[in-house]
Amino acid sequence: MIRPLALITLALAASCSEPAGPAAMVEMPARAGFENTGPYPGFTLFAPLDSRRVILADMAGEEVHHWDTPLKPGDSCYLTDRGTVLACQRYGDDPLFQDAGGHGGKVLELGHDGEILWTFDWNGEHGSQHHDVEELPNGNLLFVAWDRMTREDALAAGRDPELLEGDEWWAGAVYEVKPTRPEGGEIVWSWHAMDHVVQSYDEDLAGYVKDPSDVPHKIDINGDFDPDPPSKEEQEEAAKQMAAIGYAGGGDDGGDDDPKADDKAGDEEDKEDPADAARKARVKGADWMHTNAVAYNAQLDQIAISVRRFDEIWIIDHAISREEAKGPKGDLLYRWGNPFAYGMGAHAERPLLGQHNVQWVPEGYLGAGNLIVFNNGNRERKWSTVVEWWAPRDESGRYPREEGQPFGPTEPQWDWAASEPESFYSPFISGVQRLPNGNTMVCSGAPGRVFEVAPDGEIVWDWRSPFTAPEGTEQDLKEWPTAMFRALRYGPEHPGIVALRARGVAIPLDPGVGPPTNQYVPPADDEPEED
Repeated sequence: MIRPLALITLALAASCSEPAGPAAMVEMPARAGFENTGPYPGFTLFAPLDSRRVILADMAGEEVHHWDTPLKPGDSCYLTDRGTVLACQRYGDDPLFQDAGGHGGKVLELGHDGEILWTFDWNGEHGSQHHDVEELPNGNLLFVAWDRMTREDALAAGRDPELLEGDEWWAGAVYEVKPTRPEGGEIVWSWHAMDHVVQSYDEDLAGYVKDPSDVPHKIDINGDFDPDPPSKEEQEEAAKQMAAIGYAGGGDDGGDDDPKADDKAGDEEDKEDPADAARKARVKGADWMHTNAVAYNAQLDQIAISVRRFDEIWIIDHAISREEAKGPKGDLLYRWGNPFAYGMGAHAERPLLGQHNVQWVPEGYLGAGNLIVFNNGNRERKWSTVVEWWAPRDESGRYPREEGQPFGPTEPQWDWAASEPESFYSPFISGVQRLPNGNTMVCSGAPGRVFEVAPDGEIVWDWRSPFTAPEGTEQDLKEWPTAMFRALRYGPEHPGIVALRARGVAIPLDPGVGPPTNQYVPPADDEPEED
């Protein structure tokens, strides 16, 4: 058992690693100079979660190109400047991680004609890639991963045993891989959350022994504590929903879908395979952080990650070496969304709720330098919002805060909710993107809805994707048949679009402006009306 005083001493030493002397603060960007000019014309890239296809659609919502993949999404996909697609893929029948939401394990780079140009696997006893990747300016790739550990590892680091459910512990990590095409790559940098935990609990001392507010740059290993956790029934319903839309659960080995398999499963619902039951019990609650996005800021050489279980955005330093990332220099530079996670706020007052897809707003765009995120909501607040804020920083790239106070700001610079809040809700997945004309593209992932919000808050383009699983595929639920993890808009002169055209792909010069014409239409109710 690691004693808390030892970790506290290390944490206090970490605070001394910050630059000596004050540096001038960087001014928060003004929200001016952008007007409502209507939709931003471009092409939308997305991957329906229960299919094996990445789709590029025009402003009418019509497909202009697609890439077929061997597996279902796991989960993000991107168009590169080269005109290729980076697609995360999910090993559906993986014996270790298949029950986890966002599980991936494989990344592919696809050519314009669907040829697999590069394959990278990070999946096995050591852990697994999941959710998201980001290509760096040097051609390397950042990816988020689980480091597979044990219950005993978590207990030794100070995890409250009351918060452990199974026998495994999946800690969060960020890796950088240098591709070695056509297959594999070299890991050249990594950051591991377990190198930066503080132990606030000690079983031998019968409870919590240290307030994590003394060491906010460290990660309280119990900081994901929820004083009002969801019930067993609520957890089971959420798991069922995620499995139904193709976001978690097994049954996808890359072969053809078998509709009869789901029918058989339904007939034998009460006869769960003992091996499946044992696996689920072993990994229950193992996903400690559930990091669902990684975003790189080249100007600062910093990485932002979205940590759903903590309801927080964390920023870490990429300018340090792999060895330095293990020590105090690898502690959190900044965190925002839930001061309760480090003892400086009330749980009920946290501004982020299960958020996804943190992004840095690019230079030259409205709010340049800000952070923006899709704020999902939860069972207490069943609507979603978009939240954008300036992380107060100085010219040295550090994030000062007032002694005894949480990281700023106290309020976001901009947020957006629907005029009827509950009309806009995705309890999981989803994403957001600031566009060049100042609009914000929003992907409400569960219903498969993509829309644009102008700077003045008006919705100027609104589309419900009609793309879903291949005909004949059985789903447990039909509530969200068009779900997608995320969607991204690329302008007609984006280098990737230009490169596709140069390779003979018939992408129109004009993507149109909408409105979308091929909206999803829910199936007719087959139930007879009552007399």
